[in-house]
Amino acid sequence: MSPITNTPTVRRRTLLVAAGAATALTLAACSGGTDTGADGGGGTTTVSVWHGFTEADGDVVNQLAEEFNASQDDYEVQVEVNPWNVITDKLLPAVSAGNGPDLVVQPADAGEGYVNQGVFVPMDSFYDNPENETDSYYPHVVDYGTFDGTHYAVPMAYGPFSVWYNTEMFAEAGITEEDIPTTWEEWIALADELTVDENGDGEPEIYGLSLPDADGIFLPSFIQAGGGSVYTDGEVTLDTPQNVETLQWWQDAYEGGWGPTNVTLPEAVDLFKAGKAAMTVIGPWIITGAESVGLDIDVFEMPGGPEGVVTQAAANYWWLTSQADEETTAGAEAFLRYYNSRDSQVLWAEQSYYPPNRTDITAEEIADTPYVGTMIDHTENSYIRMYGIPGGLTDVNAELSTLNTTVTQGGDLAATTTETATSIAEILSRFE
Repeated sequence: MSPITNTPTVRRRTLLVAAGAATALTLAACSGGTDTGADGGGGTTTVSVWHGFTEADGDVVNQLAEEFNASQDDYEVQVEVNPWNVITDKLLPAVSAGNGPDLVVQPADAGEGYVNQGVFVPMDSFYDNPENETDSYYPHVVDYGTFDGTHYAVPMAYGPFSVWYNTEMFAEAGITEEDIPTTWEEWIALADELTVDENGDGEPEIYGLSLPDADGIFLPSFIQAGGGSVYTDGEVTLDTPQNVETLQWWQDAYEGGWGPTNVTLPEAVDLFKAGKAAMTVIGPWIITGAESVGLDIDVFEMPGGPEGVVTQAAANYWWLTSQADEETTAGAEAFLRYYNSRDSQVLWAEQSYYPPNRTDITAEEIADTPYVGTMIDHTENSYIRMYGIPGGLTDVNAELSTLNTTVTQGGDLAATTTETATSIAEILSRFE
């Protein structure tokens, strides 16, 4: 099944290529690398790394960097942790001045813009080296960092959104493994069954399923699982009878009262953590969130729509900047080989709760972290939401959120879908 947009390997925007090439020349002239000594001359080459992880995932990255440094004498990875918004603000000017990172973690949807600006440079040499075992990576995950057939990124953290449930509530309702839903119809029927409205006032004390409706975060995935798309091959494809039919199914389903309305994603998850919802949909970080409040949880894959299983992914990648010279590039590639090695990815999965980036690691190998072992199978059907649109993602999301409230709270879906498609097309026209 293809991703929401078209294929994750997208074409760089033609009008940006010339500007990107000019910027690349400027960056190359400014960059001096962070090499503290020639590789063959007895010195150690320093590789500077920026990321924004501050919890368990960040601890694992830092640990792997320390282990890599101890494993050899040629390179030293120096990690600098900054808030993600600070990295966004600092990255371009820092690399331009030659005092930025050689390697940086960024999401896939930010990558192409930096490629066009000359900030991120090709990494084909990493993929061409069989010692790096890149054939073990998920192909569709690799494709999200590939533009015009050129590899620019290496997978770092790819976490599928899955359905997490309160095990105590399931047990009290007699729900067993055999009852885990695999289709939308079964899922909503289970949500209805788990909803508790003791006084019958229409405001349940416990919702069966808590999804966000104040933003449209899951709407593209639902549309794709219904056989459609929001955006494909440079065109807005939201306004089709098939998509309206999919959204109508969800509007009808919401009439059952199994889920809250007027809630954002954090609010939907908070209801779950507070024991006021039996199920929610979120990424692997819910594991630490549930632990913090003493909530016993488990997980299953997003149930399938008429055209199969589709869920979104939270995805970050390693990007090599134009600041890196030949020696720091070699050091960066050596670190990435270490980071995505089998042993390192087992450690990453066990301690960060993200599934491994490799397809050759089984659930049995990470048996001490059963949630993550389960999520390995979910990765195959998880895609980056709205990947490949040329710009204006914030405004596009706002339009999809308005449409989503029509789905959950009632209204003319055909008319609203047409209006939303027109608005999104106008937003994207600014970036042509």
